[in-house]
Parts: sequence; C-alpha cells; structure tokens
Amino acid sequence: MTLKESAPVNPQAERELLIHALRTATARSRLITNQLESVGVMLRHRCVTTEQAMQELADEGILDLVEFRRPGAAS
Repeated sequence: MTLKESAPVNPQAERELLIHALRTATARSRLITNQLESVGVMLRHRCVTTEQAMQELADEGILDLVEFRRPGAAS
C-alpha cells in the first residue's frame, strides 16, 4: 500500500503520529550511537577483548551496523 492509495482520515492526527514516530526514531538512533560509543571506549581502554566487544554488539542487536572484517578473512 502506498501513501496515495488511502487519503488520510484526519490530516492533523496523521501529522502528529508522524512527528511522534520521528521523535521515537531519533531517540532510538541516539541510543544506538551511545551503545556503539560505549563499546568503543571499553575496547580502547582494554576493558574488553575484541570478541567480548563483538558479543556485546551482537547482544544489543547492532553488530550488523559495524563494518568489520578480520585481517586475512575472505572478502
């Protein structure tokens, strides 16, 4: 379904819903940024190993956002 297939019933309500969804997405992106930075700081200060850092990212569901290829790994 595209946006043009159904006209909004209440344009003001739809606008408010979109504004709310954008605020939620912004908060979510900030959380992800903080999680990535936290893992980076822990790794930089040698508080965790590379494996532990990658596991933390996987546990948070954000490992796929990190483009990382181990040296010698096949392309």
